Amino acid sequence: MSNVIDVRGLQCPTPVTIVANAVDKAEAGSTLTVITDDFICFMMIQRILKILNVEIREAVQLDDGNYRIVVIKSPKGTQ
Repeated sequence: MSNVIDVRGLQCPTPVTIVANAVDKAEAGSTLTVITDDFICFMMIQRILKILNVEIREAVQLDDGNYRIVVIKSPKGTQ
C-alpha cells in the first residue's frame, strides 16, 4: 500500500505534524511518499521520521525544486 502526503505550500511545523500523524495511522509495511517544497520542512520531516524509527528509503530534491521522501513503516517490534 502506498500513500502520498503532499505538504507543499505549508510551513513548519504543520507538515511535520501531518506526516507524524500519517505514519501513526499507516499500516505496518505501508510505503509513504512525502512531497514538500520547503527545505527546512524536508529536513525536519526526516528528523521526525528517524525519531519514529521509520525506514527512509529515499530523500531527494526533484528536478522541479520540490523534495521527496519515501519511507516504509516497519511492523511493530521491528526497525
